[in-house]
Amino acid sequence: MTILKNLEDKFNKISSDSESYIISYSDSVRLNETKVVVSKGALYNLRPYEIERAGFKIGKKLNKLPANVKNTHIYHFDSLERISLIEIFGQTSNIINKEFCIYEGDNLERIYFTSAGMLRNISLSVYNDGLIEKDFNWGMYGCSVSDYVYEDSILKKIYVQQKEHAESSFTEFEVVFSYKNAIIDTIKNVFPNGYEEQRYPAR
Repeated sequence: MTILKNLEDKFNKISSDSESYIISYSDSVRLNETKVVVSKGALYNLRPYEIERAGFKIGKKLNKLPANVKNTHIYHFDSLERISLIEIFGQTSNIINKEFCIYEGDNLERIYFTSAGMLRNISLSVYNDGLIEKDFNWGMYGCSVSDYVYEDSILKKIYVQQKEHAESSFTEFEVVFSYKNAIIDTIKNVFPNGYEEQRYPAR
């Protein structure tokens, strides 16, 4: 998979000098920033239902940083109203993970650094006619490829292949989306052995 190999190479390159890349990406964000939005919990889905798939509810928009900053998100927007940086707070204001969003043509690359300045993962979303067609991810511990399936522009399934770096082959599962009155009702991970894991609503 050429794209995964490219992500691996880029991951290794950035990892070798993370601090310089963080400074460069941060300078670019500041140069083009037009507004900032603060929220408790994640507020925006950059991929379809990624917040719900993680088992969370959409966060709440705030006017300022709360006293308890844990899980506070700061979204930075560029001049085209696109999210360019997400800052995610840990237990204290000194613990901030950073995810930079880089737009190249119809693709979105996301580069995630931990609060310690280590590169955690790089992902690439490939779009077709305004919809995500594929996701590629390369991280510290593993990699994955996701294929999105739509019916009349409505997301029905995501086919996921993933593996840890130490493993020789990929494991597979499907993410299945069900709707009621055109509103998302359930999201389930369905595995080849028939086991189902409900991700949304969280149980």
